[in-house]
Amino acid sequence: MPVAVANGTLRTLHRMYRQLEDLQGRLEAGPLRIAILEAAVRAAEARRLAAQGAVKQARLSADGKQLQLKSAEAKIADLEGKLNACKTNREYQTLREQVAADKMATKVLEDEILEALERIDSLKPAVPAADAAIAVSKQTLAAEETRVRGEKGQLDGEVARIRGDLEGVERELAEDVRERYERVVRSKGADGMAPVDGRSCGGCHQQITSNMISELLAGRIVTCRSCGRLLYTPETATG
Repeated sequence: MPVAVANGTLRTLHRMYRQLEDLQGRLEAGPLRIAILEAAVRAAEARRLAAQGAVKQARLSADGKQLQLKSAEAKIADLEGKLNACKTNREYQTLREQVAADKMATKVLEDEILEALERIDSLKPAVPAADAAIAVSKQTLAAEETRVRGEKGQLDGEVARIRGDLEGVERELAEDVRERYERVVRSKGADGMAPVDGRSCGGCHQQITSNMISELLAGRIVTCRSCGRLLYTPETATG
């Protein structure tokens, strides 16, 4: 095989394999982007559940304290009703002190109930905010899914076209060359080929011998002894 054909064919094949790798990377990136957006939706939904849970707990706390207050007020009313039935000053004084202590306790409960209601008011806006975040996340996800589906169809078409072209170029390889090419490239893809960079392999950057360069320029297929790549001269080196 003449040197220009050998090098030109390998350059073309290497370019095609790199194009295929790029297209495959773009095909794989789409589902990854969707997975990230799906995770964002789940995170937004988790924030809504947390916000709803916080409001619920605050309401339960307020309701519990209100029940305590009603019970305490009923107890005070009962004690006050017994004041007139006291038979001794000592008994009367004891009940009065108990009523005063219970009234102080109800004052504390009233303050706690007010704080609980204020906490509910402060927590409630987080729920619609989380709902809005979920809506935005779902819209973004839906738009990305549509884009990825459209992009996948286009990329699949490009992959099919390049694979078809690749098979045509591979048929240009001589029989003896094709066996070595298939053994190396079929297992490594684009990493199975590399241009010569000065006096080094363009893949692993290890130096190659003068004899290898001479063989390459003579049109023979040369394999890097360090990394096993098939070497070709860059276009500027062949004229």
